[in-house]
Amino acid sequence: MSELGTSLLKQVTRAAAALLPAPLCSPLKAAQTELRRSLHLAFGLATTHGRAVVLEPCRKATEGRIAVKLPTGVRWGRPAAIPLPPCLEDSGWWGGRPRPITVMPQRRAAANVWFLHHGREALCFRLDLSGSVELLRYRPLLRTWTTC
Repeated sequence: MSELGTSLLKQVTRAAAALLPAPLCSPLKAAQTELRRSLHLAFGLATTHGRAVVLEPCRKATEGRIAVKLPTGVRWGRPAAIPLPPCLEDSGWWGGRPRPITVMPQRRAAANVWFLHHGREALCFRLDLSGSVELLRYRPLLRTWTTC
């Protein structure tokens, strides 16, 4: 297929995904809520105490560290069958275990990407240096990533 045809197919798929609503499975919905809650708490603590707070997956919470817990059945990482989101294709990001995120006062953060999955569905949680969050969802039927 030509490059123009492939590009057009991707655009049509993204448009269809945006127009065809489909609910997120309940375990991933709960994980999405936990990620947002944990990040909000981390920014609040960093601002209140004037020092860095670390969000960590799979660890126990200690002073200055918040443990992000996932619902049963939701796993860290991106299965090989799910492609990277278009925004990460040329980034050099390779995946693997999620690394801790350091949140600092004034809504700044050490940038990081976390993937979560439950079966064929996945979420991509992307945090940039300014503390902005992008949450993407993989739609398996359409084979595309959309914003949550």
